Amino acid sequence: MKSVEQTYSNFHINKESMHLYPTEWVIRTMLGKYPNMKIDEEKYLNAKVLDMGFGDARNMPLLNNIGLDIYGVEITDDIIKLAKKRLNNLNINATLKVGKNTNIPFEDSFFDIILSSASCYYLDDNTSFEDNIKEYLRVLKKDGILIANFPEKSKNFICQNSIDLGNGNIIIKNDIFNLRNGYTFRVFENEEEIKNYFDTYFYNISTGYGIDDYYGLVISQFFMVAYKK
Repeated sequence: MKSVEQTYSNFHINKESMHLYPTEWVIRTMLGKYPNMKIDEEKYLNAKVLDMGFGDARNMPLLNNIGLDIYGVEITDDIIKLAKKRLNNLNINATLKVGKNTNIPFEDSFFDIILSSASCYYLDDNTSFEDNIKEYLRVLKKDGILIANFPEKSKNFICQNSIDLGNGNIIIKNDIFNLRNGYTFRVFENEEEIKNYFDTYFYNISTGYGIDDYYGLVISQFFMVAYKK
């Protein structure tokens, strides 16, 4: 497998921009009102949020605007330096550290909320999705909120022609952007599968589904809001 650290560092360096636009599903989840979603917005004010795998920090202006105390984890110093530059220009304070899904550099029960936008399903070599979730649970407070998304296995372009390893794990082979080829993902078939998996650790699990066809590029994904038991 290629070095995810170097691949993603180069990706963010090559697309450096001061323009930040939050991810649509994150906006809808954190600010929207829906019949099947249980999220307590009163928990936002001054709550500690971990933006896990924050990338170009596009969701941090939104997190700042709703009153959250922002923390972030990414896989290299280079990505963090770029994010700090962007946030400084927007007068946004955030504590950013290098880490991974299985190694989050914060103490136990530190966060009220974890936002995992396109990140928790990445599996490092010799690790499992279970390892990722147990590390999330370690740093999340009791009754804390996990907000996450997952690719849909059957329709999402990123999953097409992948190598199926069983147990929901696939190796990506069809990323037309040549960014994630060779990496292992944990994917899900449907919302019920997600609920069944997370029910061991969480309660009040809300799920949603979205599919978009961007001129021939199909992105289908599941969304989840869940509270730690």
